[in-house]
Amino acid sequence: MPTLWRIEVLHPMVVHFPIALLATGTLAWLVGRCVSEHGSWSFFVPAGRLALAAGTIGLWGAVYTGDLADAEVVRSLCDPTVVERHEEWAYWVGYLFTGALSVDIGLAHIEISDFSRRLASILVAIAFVTGSGLLVYVGHLGAKLVYEQGAAVHHPSEDCESFVD
Repeated sequence: MPTLWRIEVLHPMVVHFPIALLATGTLAWLVGRCVSEHGSWSFFVPAGRLALAAGTIGLWGAVYTGDLADAEVVRSLCDPTVVERHEEWAYWVGYLFTGALSVDIGLAHIEISDFSRRLASILVAIAFVTGSGLLVYVGHLGAKLVYEQGAAVHHPSEDCESFVD
């Protein structure tokens, strides 16, 4: 009987939460920055920051479970270069979000000139948007692994004997 609890299945179970949190966190953070002068909308920046923090932590969990899955999956792939690109770009996404979030949190707690704060916020926004775009590309590569190469997909025998108790 096939089981869902295989090491290579942990990655797809973990990866979808950070994707959602990073995408919505980036959007909320950007909306909050654009409408920061409206008091009733002031919750967007901290809400976005919280989603980005949870998403970044989850992203590193997804990278870790992806490394675990790599050992199991790469042996059955027709084109293992896709998994290497998937992993490499996932690290870049992690670096971008970790760095941008660290700078953003730092900006909330230090005193600097308005010009420096604006410039740093623009760079953080560029990093979040770039990270979100790269996140889409990493997801595309992950989808190629699953849907084109059958990564982490159980393939039953022709007579489906593995489903009989």
